[in-house]
Amino acid sequence: MAPPSKKQAAAAQPSIAEQLTPPVMIAIGVFFAIAVGATYYLAGYQPVQESIERERRRQTELDQQQRNANRDLSAYNDDVAELERLRSFAREQQRVLPDNPDIPGFLDAIHRTATENGLTIKLVLPEAEVIDQYFVRIPVRVEVNGGYLEIARFFRTIGSIPRVINMENIGLSMPVLAPDGKVRVDARMQATTFRALTPAEQTQQQEAAQQAAQQPNGARPQGGAAGRGGR
Repeated sequence: MAPPSKKQAAAAQPSIAEQLTPPVMIAIGVFFAIAVGATYYLAGYQPVQESIERERRRQTELDQQQRNANRDLSAYNDDVAELERLRSFAREQQRVLPDNPDIPGFLDAIHRTATENGLTIKLVLPEAEVIDQYFVRIPVRVEVNGGYLEIARFFRTIGSIPRVINMENIGLSMPVLAPDGKVRVDARMQATTFRALTPAEQTQQQEAAQQAAQQPNGARPQGGAAGRGGR
């Protein structure tokens, strides 16, 4: 018997359409779906997710940097406010206890204030400084003559001078009727201003305080904190 020809063999084999049975087609569809899904995941979804995650981390870092910057700015503002407070305090301390007593300026302020308020100056005499524990008193004896109203204005104007001046030991004489018909009195007082201790005086006061602490029954050594003396 002769073998079948090629045409007969091809006709005997089933066609591709006949081979694509429903299970095969389902398998092929599933395969393509998986392939498309994998391609989308690898080529599209995963890079986008990684980019989103990077941006989230970056946003978190930026938020943290912003919080740190806000905290630093708040601390800086607090430091600036504290520095200004300390400067203001230093200016006030310098006004109350200047390093330079400026005695000529102090005396000039008394002279000028008395004259501007219509008083006659009879005496302006600086006295010995008084060294206290934390500052030095600079007293000046002052005697003026004028009416009650002029004297009251003098005290009020002294109180408005930026420099700290205490008016103490005030005394008034008996009123006298002046030739111009005005009642006048002599006013005596002590005008006291202050200055800061020098480093040498601070050392001296510390030593005096230590000596006083070592004395029995709280006795104070000679030349203590309330001693008098010039600069």
